[in-house]
Amino acid sequence: MPATPALPADVLLLVFEELAGYPTTLAKAGSISRSWRTLSLPFLLKDVDLSSHNRGRLPEHEGPNFAPFRIVMSDYSDRYRPRSLVPRQRAFLQLMIDRPELAIHVKSFAWTLVWHDTDEFNCARDEMNGIDFRTWEVFGRLCSVTHLDLASLHQIGYEPYIWQNPDTLFPAVTHLRLVGWMSRGLVRAIVDSLDASKLVSAKFDYLQDEGALPNGKPIPQDLVWKTRESRYPDDIYNDEGISDELWNRQERGEVAIFPGPMWLPLRLLRSRTMSSITHLQVSLSPFSDLADLRNDITTFLETAAFVRSSKDTLKSISITLGEASYLFPTEEDLRGMCGTSRHNIRGKYQPMCFDLASSFLRRLLAVLNEENFQHLTQVDLKGFRIVRTGASGRPVDRSTDLTWQYIRDCPFVDEEFTKTDNTDCRQAFSGYDIYIPLEELNEMEQSVTLL
Repeated sequence: MPATPALPADVLLLVFEELAGYPTTLAKAGSISRSWRTLSLPFLLKDVDLSSHNRGRLPEHEGPNFAPFRIVMSDYSDRYRPRSLVPRQRAFLQLMIDRPELAIHVKSFAWTLVWHDTDEFNCARDEMNGIDFRTWEVFGRLCSVTHLDLASLHQIGYEPYIWQNPDTLFPAVTHLRLVGWMSRGLVRAIVDSLDASKLVSAKFDYLQDEGALPNGKPIPQDLVWKTRESRYPDDIYNDEGISDELWNRQERGEVAIFPGPMWLPLRLLRSRTMSSITHLQVSLSPFSDLADLRNDITTFLETAAFVRSSKDTLKSISITLGEASYLFPTEEDLRGMCGTSRHNIRGKYQPMCFDLASSFLRRLLAVLNEENFQHLTQVDLKGFRIVRTGASGRPVDRSTDLTWQYIRDCPFVDEEFTKTDNTDCRQAFSGYDIYIPLEELNEMEQSVTLL
């Protein structure tokens, strides 16, 4: 029987290009022969998704033990991920080390930084191995990635390598999405490397500054709780948040950086020429009365400033506030709470969320009302129900009237957005849960200076 003639390489390349959107089929085709694998591998690597943070809600992890946090999201913690994720990530890293010439073929890259594998039954973590310590080397080679979706959900506060990323990462990015808690060093490396004039889409979903000690090391949770600055501003509508003086001192490593919403990429990007940006997405975790509110206020300011600086090109804006499940408790929830909890929710937390949400709207809508947006056609606002149903904790406060006036005057929204439910059980990141001896903790406290 005569042998079947081989297909020309140029024909195979056309076939594999058509299969680029079907990775399972493409992988099976590559297993037919060594020559087919060689030709198909670049197309298989065009879209690399080794992430776990985009699986949405995970009902299989929900139950009565999670009350009142009844909803579990895959982008909340490294605990909720497929057990195969870390082995697959390590296999990709090894391939890039063995075949570095393949790195240029990766155009779309989705990755969840978790670093360790976890046993789902006893929560035991494996140790980072040799290939893990080459992650930044591999990331540094991915110079052709245009679509980056990077999440950081790890709870490892003791491994120095995690914060030793290179200064240049993903320089070709045009569509950027950052999720979870990250160090300023990692975010700065990504944002400083890309060409802002070519950036088309910027999405910051629950992006939080993980905080740092003056020496650059990650800040432990115990120290955050012991020394946090959770002051309630005298005038939340005009407060400057993180002052320029405090920002400069943080940049020089003179004072600590506390965890909270990360406004750094917004500030870095708006200071550069953005001539192609068409979409901005900012999603915030529920407000926390355990956090430094200056980070929240600065995020409001930087979001509004970003929108103003991009008014000539923006086509769509999406702003989402997380609503803690206990922000709108049911009667059943209230019956199950002690009197102190009910008082804290009604007397402290709800008024705080009202003022913060109203303040955010005031700053954002002022820009939308004042500036000329030639291409903006869609503004989605979600999670602002408290503005309709709540009230300020201040004895006399007529600022709400002005917020509603901004809403009514805005050409891009109507009042309906204040009715949209956005129950969210993500908790604000408050430092790494690592054991610090009391004596060492006291020494750290003396080194943490706040203005």
